[in-house]
Amino acid sequence: MSVTDRWHLSHPPKDAKRCSRHRRVPSAEHEIGLRWQVRGHLDAEGKPVPKENFEFEQDAKDRDAELKVAVRTGGYVDERQGRVTLKSRCELRRKSRDNDPVTDEREDSMLRNHVYEDPERPGRTPKGGVAIGELPIGLLSRQPSRIAAWLTALPLHANTKLLMWDLISPVFDAAVADHIIGENPFRSKAVTKPTHVNRQVVAWDAETIIRVTDGLPARWRPLALLASACGHRQGEAFAVAKHDIDWLRATVRIEVQVKLVGGRLVFAPIKNDEVRTVPVSRPVLDRLTEHLRDDEHKPMAVTLPWSDPGDKRDGTMVTRELLFTRDDGRAMSRHHFNPYWRAAWKAAGIEEAEQVNGFHVCRHSAAAAWLSNGLNIAKVAAFLGDSVAVVSTTYAHFLPGDDDRARQIMDDHFALLAERANALTVPSESSR
Repeated sequence: MSVTDRWHLSHPPKDAKRCSRHRRVPSAEHEIGLRWQVRGHLDAEGKPVPKENFEFEQDAKDRDAELKVAVRTGGYVDERQGRVTLKSRCELRRKSRDNDPVTDEREDSMLRNHVYEDPERPGRTPKGGVAIGELPIGLLSRQPSRIAAWLTALPLHANTKLLMWDLISPVFDAAVADHIIGENPFRSKAVTKPTHVNRQVVAWDAETIIRVTDGLPARWRPLALLASACGHRQGEAFAVAKHDIDWLRATVRIEVQVKLVGGRLVFAPIKNDEVRTVPVSRPVLDRLTEHLRDDEHKPMAVTLPWSDPGDKRDGTMVTRELLFTRDDGRAMSRHHFNPYWRAAWKAAGIEEAEQVNGFHVCRHSAAAAWLSNGLNIAKVAAFLGDSVAVVSTTYAHFLPGDDDRARQIMDDHFALLAERANALTVPSESSR
């Protein structure tokens, strides 16, 4: 490890001619490029550190001292490796993580739509944003302002931008840990982290739900009614089978969902593995019974692979007699159903609001009906398959107001006092 003079030989022949300017024996690179070179360092893996040239000897000595400390403490960053693209590092991280298929598919979609370049639109993503995936990760690490501009221009809601932050920032963290870059630009003061926006969920009343349901194809009309009465998630509603309904007790068992994994539909356990039995509204159950009497709406046997990594049944074929299927008898998917759902609520005159009017509004509507009418929050959480904390946070605005409840409690408690007051205002027979 040393600083060398590129322009002159360090061990010249005895009779070699010296240059008139420096009074030293010139090398083949005499007066070509920068004179002073730092070389001879090895990184933590024993690989040679790239040589660096400087105009002034003191600058070279300063850099030599920095490298000695960096190599010794493990803080050396190889700028050559920083030439790899952000896209290659994102893909490396994705392959190294043990994500479930749905999460992996979601992350892949986010990267392709908002980070990677559209092959047909240089410099732009498929969604029209600025593409940064093809840029060197070392360059991006030195230009946090570019990251800030990209983040600001993302055509996404603040909460989705926060998801993107949580997806990309760890890629830079890993590159810092691997000594490929010196800093994570997301941690720069020049980059503002998106702030999570708490949005109150919206519920529909029964009239709205019925109006939207009437706009669906006849084959699926009871689907939203059932989900709005029992709090199904969309995949859970798609998976409802004939044997899940207990017609005598008026309940439905929710334990399976239809998922889209790797581009194919599968049966899978429901979220949180919270198998639950939920009571069904009698009018909704009667409507479903009437619906199934039609030969065109008979349950259909559907066979799909079971998807549950770690379960011995994973990959085996499972058959369920589904209440709601496509016209050709195949299982439902959000990609097939959602355009019909969107058309139905638009036809019902509901204001455009994609985040509000998705099928999940059926689940919100069930929760709102239960809570606003005084059902115990723990029971609501059990019916939804969520924790009390999640239900409390998500649906708190549907709970009866504490002031109103406290007033009503005391009104009932002092009902006798009100009765006496009324008695005093009623004229007696003697006073007439």
